[in-house]
Amino acid sequence: MNTSGAARARPRLAIIVPCFNEHEVLRLTVASLLEELRKMAGERRVADDSYLLFIDDGSTDDTWDIISEAHRQSGMVRGLKLSRNFGHQAALSAGLTWVVGKCDCAVSIDADLQQDEKAITGFLEAYAAGNEIVYGVREDREADTAFKSLTARLFYGLMRLQGVPIIPNHADYRLMSAKALAALSSFTEGNIFLRGIIVQEVGMKSTIVHFGVRQRAAGKTKYSLRKMLSFALNGITSFSVAPLRLVFGLGVAFTVLSVIMSAYILVMAILGDAVPGWASTVLPIYVLGGVQLASIGIIGEYIGRIYREVKRRPRFIVENELVD
Repeated sequence: MNTSGAARARPRLAIIVPCFNEHEVLRLTVASLLEELRKMAGERRVADDSYLLFIDDGSTDDTWDIISEAHRQSGMVRGLKLSRNFGHQAALSAGLTWVVGKCDCAVSIDADLQQDEKAITGFLEAYAAGNEIVYGVREDREADTAFKSLTARLFYGLMRLQGVPIIPNHADYRLMSAKALAALSSFTEGNIFLRGIIVQEVGMKSTIVHFGVRQRAAGKTKYSLRKMLSFALNGITSFSVAPLRLVFGLGVAFTVLSVIMSAYILVMAILGDAVPGWASTVLPIYVLGGVQLASIGIIGEYIGRIYREVKRRPRFIVENELVD
């Protein structure tokens, strides 16, 4: 596909929707997104051959059956079924890779209907103005529980503290042009962190469009605290060496402290004022032992990710496709 003036005026749009065990809400999602896509086509905002692409990330419920049913009922629905659960970032990456050359621009959106699909119109206006990437940023966190809101703020704060390039309150709801999609497809690392790669590495002209957030229409969130922590760790180790520098800083600090303590003990021994004590012996051992174990763990996390990267295993495997 191209990004000529005609394509900018009425692009062929692909809406990418990663799914994992979303049978409770998926029929509502399909109906809502189809309605919005048909409306945009009727208003001549997008081409008539625009489509929805659902990616089943190894669901164990009837998510794939619902996608298949929607495909039979509408030619605007397509699907990819991954061979197992590879994770949200891999599933989204599968969709973004698959649509390269098959659209003028693509919008990625979650399957839970919390992100306002009507904001896509604003995305398209920003795209028509010449932006290659349009980031959807939520207006507020009123729809979140107090715990979810707190953990989200901690997440973005931790990312910024570690120097990870990230846009606060942006959660993979974005538009990318064909040019940006082609550039993204050249990144082949296994531990992919799309939010960081697109902001820092892909670059290109971009803007922000704000959108409202609703309560989940049905079902429960699949993004647990454990998955959020794993996601944060992946982002940090993919884009920042701050933890390794912290280890180095701690090493220098404790080395200086050890020299000072050694000099103090030596002076006390010369003056004959040395008092043997359990605390002065055991506490430094505990402190240094804890720091050493934590440091080894941080270094090991980086080495483990290097180990997985050099294997060059596929990020995802497509088991089945539903196309034209």
